[in-house]
Amino acid sequence: MNRKGLISLIRNNGFTETTPTLETTKAFVAKLAAEGVEINGSDGNPINVDTVWAAKSVLTLAGDDADTALSESQRKSIIADAKGSTSPHGDDEVANRGGVKKFSIGNASRKAYQSKIKAGTAVFDDVDYAEAAGAWIRQAIAGHHNYGQKAADIEVCRKAQVEFNNQLGGALVPQEFAPQLIWLTEQYGTAKKIANVVPMSSDSKAYPRKTGIVSMTPIGEGATITPTDNTYGNVTLNAKKYGVLFNASRELFEDSAINIADDLFRSIAEAESIAVDQAYFLGDGSATYANQVGLATAITGSALGTATAWGSMTIANFTDAIGSVQNVNPARLAFVCSRQFFAQVMLRLQNATNQFRELTTGMAGMSATFMGYPVFFSQVMPVATGTANRACYFGDFVGATMIGDRRMLEIATSDQFYFNSDSIAVRGTARFNVNIHGDGRGSTVGPIFCIRGN
Repeated sequence: MNRKGLISLIRNNGFTETTPTLETTKAFVAKLAAEGVEINGSDGNPINVDTVWAAKSVLTLAGDDADTALSESQRKSIIADAKGSTSPHGDDEVANRGGVKKFSIGNASRKAYQSKIKAGTAVFDDVDYAEAAGAWIRQAIAGHHNYGQKAADIEVCRKAQVEFNNQLGGALVPQEFAPQLIWLTEQYGTAKKIANVVPMSSDSKAYPRKTGIVSMTPIGEGATITPTDNTYGNVTLNAKKYGVLFNASRELFEDSAINIADDLFRSIAEAESIAVDQAYFLGDGSATYANQVGLATAITGSALGTATAWGSMTIANFTDAIGSVQNVNPARLAFVCSRQFFAQVMLRLQNATNQFRELTTGMAGMSATFMGYPVFFSQVMPVATGTANRACYFGDFVGATMIGDRRMLEIATSDQFYFNSDSIAVRGTARFNVNIHGDGRGSTVGPIFCIRGN
């Protein structure tokens, strides 16, 4: 395992740093260890983060006689090419001597995509990453079928260290791309940003939760101490299966791998992210949400604020929420609402007073700040004032909610389903479960408070 593999792995388990450092990575691994999650290497022993961080990826030259046929300077040039640097050797020379350049797309396509990155309109923030994603998705769609650029796509994935396995008629989205899927859109995928996302090794998984702590009482000299115990309960997750079906024209295989990555990954990311967000925020226990109960149903009683029209809300609506939550980690407190609620209510109140200051730093992935706390946008939440709607939530979502990830997105294809349109059917499935478990300590409000609109 190297640094890239470690970061991909821990991002699947809730790590949200956009620019990870050795210190933040070690801190998160230590946090996982404290929660009973151990990261082992291929030998079955716990990893050493310092060693893994220092490990380097290895680029292997293609061709049986690559090492002997090329001089040392030529090998260095080809490796520079593979990393995207300028090489003094021409493309023809590299190809004729057994080396393979990393990129299968032309410089014009690279420059065009780089322009999209600078303009903020690209899905991926790196050209190499986009090409690797596009090469992988084309292979997933093609399955056992051949197409013009298949050999080049296989080579791109090999150099990017992306594993591809389609033996069962489906391909799991590799760990290299899974974290990126969560961050492709600003307004969806919020649930996975704020909740405690945990892996599920089976269809049903129980995680322990502390529901009470020992009590320390005064005792007299020589008196006997009465024993007390922590109390524990379980949070049970039962995987729910979701799926999406769409078609991909064969013309996609004639387009740039980068364009395909942008188009299909954006669609896949939004489809899965919206499904998780809807279950997490709107789930009412009905079949619409795979019988999952989300915040809209789980947060009741004293954890509900007074219903107030958006235009009539005051700072008190929010200070009540801040002052009501119980059994929380202050460092994890945050607001969640739609972009419209933030602009029409929070931003209006913040601009009307000068006593609140924006934070210069905050949680990774947050959309804004309000009263010193991070704000995350989710567009499945109410976008206009309405009758007693659940307009905004505040609290410690990591401590009170859990999303079980049984299986990352799987893609399967068929060239028969859309035979009459010469298209390929692409089916994406995922298995997850939402559980709003609260603190389990019988508190009046709990870790999450709902600010209701009217």
